[in-house]
Amino acid sequence: MVEEEKKKKQIGSGLEMYFNHNVAKKFAELEQNEKNFRVADIVDKIIMQEMTGIKGPIYAAELGGGAHPDRYDRFFAKLLQKPNGHLDWVDISPYMLDLAKQYLDDDKYRNRWEVITFIEDDILNYLNGLEDEVLDLAIMKYTFDHIENVSFLFELLSKKLKDGGKMIATITTLSPELKSISTNARFLYQGEEFPENETRKLEDGERFRIKFFKQSGNPEAGYMEEAETEKFFHSKEKIVKLAKQLGFDYYLGDWKGLANKNEHVDQIILVLTKNRK
Repeated sequence: MVEEEKKKKQIGSGLEMYFNHNVAKKFAELEQNEKNFRVADIVDKIIMQEMTGIKGPIYAAELGGGAHPDRYDRFFAKLLQKPNGHLDWVDISPYMLDLAKQYLDDDKYRNRWEVITFIEDDILNYLNGLEDEVLDLAIMKYTFDHIENVSFLFELLSKKLKDGGKMIATITTLSPELKSISTNARFLYQGEEFPENETRKLEDGERFRIKFFKQSGNPEAGYMEEAETEKFFHSKEKIVKLAKQLGFDYYLGDWKGLANKNEHVDQIILVLTKNRK
């Protein structure tokens, strides 16, 4: 317990819910909802599209992976092709990693143990500890906005990705106009709720908080106790500027513009590609 309290202080506010065993378990169960499955499927499709030019076994890292390595059916099938690729599943919470291992105990997913390593670490610290030019792919599903110092994130990715390597991330919003409510959560501005028919304007780098509903798509069910986290707003202009400064090719926008899919699900996707020397 002392070590966990020390870690919470190191990472600052906003991630405490992931260090509460009961809350982490309930949150992992809440993520078994249609929206979460569909976003994971989007990421899976983008991964397969972006990895077509990679030769040989893929070395990838899921950064802030959470509790669900039971996603990405296509990508895991590719990793399991001989010779096997490999995926580092990185999360700072020991409880989320324990839950992730439990999901792989299902017979349907048991073979994924052959290509996955669970690593308890902070995203930036994990990347900083890697050898240079080792990763083919970094994945950040629901975690990019947890990073306050995105400049350092981009710097690390420019060093740790191989030439032609990719980072694929979901982005909560590119608009400074913060909405009050989403399918699974309510957004708080400066720690306060605001009416559903209103928005609040975020400054670049500003924090906002999220409270999760007990039931996906049902605000009337109330909030999950102690399930509250913090994210940061990063503008499109800042992300594009950093990508250009560090020599990345990039795509930033709705995933349908990248994948040319005629589907109704909206999801902002960032893809960085390290330019080949």
